[in-house]
Amino acid sequence: MAAGPQSHAKRTMRWSQALGRFFNGEKVFQLTLVAPLQLLMWVLLIVPTVIVVYLSVVGWQPILGVDWWQAPFVGLENYLRVLSDARFWEAVGRTLLMVVFAVAAEFALGLGLALLFRAEFVGKRLATSVLLYPMMLPWVVVGFAFYLVFLDRGPVNYLLTSLFGPGAAVDWFRYPTLAIATIVAADIWQWTPFMFLILYSGLSALPKEPTEAAMTLGASQWQIFRYITLPMLRPVIVVAVVLRVLEALKIFDLVYIMTGGGPGTSTESLSLYIYRVGFVYGQLSYAAAMAVVILVGIALVTRLAVRSLELRLQGM
Repeated sequence: MAAGPQSHAKRTMRWSQALGRFFNGEKVFQLTLVAPLQLLMWVLLIVPTVIVVYLSVVGWQPILGVDWWQAPFVGLENYLRVLSDARFWEAVGRTLLMVVFAVAAEFALGLGLALLFRAEFVGKRLATSVLLYPMMLPWVVVGFAFYLVFLDRGPVNYLLTSLFGPGAAVDWFRYPTLAIATIVAADIWQWTPFMFLILYSGLSALPKEPTEAAMTLGASQWQIFRYITLPMLRPVIVVAVVLRVLEALKIFDLVYIMTGGGPGTSTESLSLYIYRVGFVYGQLSYAAAMAVVILVGIALVTRLAVRSLELRLQGM
């Protein structure tokens, strides 16, 4: 009979000692610092997502005068409508086109500038500050500035007419291809510094020993870059490209300010179309369904990119 109470007392003592070590150690201090912010982040992430998913499976339109939590359940009707919406898929293709051209140019320019700034030269600090300046400007400022630049009587047409005569002026916002090109140009100007900053930081953190060993063995600069620098920089490249693609897919401000989606809907981005469906046409449930479809697509692409990075790091 005495063994039971003694065993219980020992277990109680061990639990007390474990709890004492936990609450008196560094873990509780770390948890106290991190937990409030972590909880806030989860709330800000989960609550809006749950609301959007809920709205996507109901038929709610504010103009009908019904509260969103009382809207009738429609199931997958909004999603089926998304799959058959030609304008939605045109916006998806158009957005992907802008993202591919913009991010590719930003990566090429950012990598070239990072390699250039790797060397020391007079005025490097000032040049770096000037180079990063566009990234700090609001999109609305960049969009309006490039809209003025490409106007009929703007600086670009003035330069063209000065060089090639009056007939060289171009109506940039009249033709879909040229209008998209102006948006891509604005995005490249603003976000090349972001790509440069990440790639330059990655290059600065690379070990110098492999490069020095290759130079000793007589390798050329191109061979060093191709077979040593680029493979070591690949994880940084993946991170930079993924972050930039995720941001570029949300392009809205530049399109809204520079072209308004025109001419017609030929430059309408995905974010602009979802905005119009939800807040101009008042079909918030349908807009929510489109947002969920895009969220799932972006999550899958991001997961594939991260998995590729993990495999690459494991193989290094």
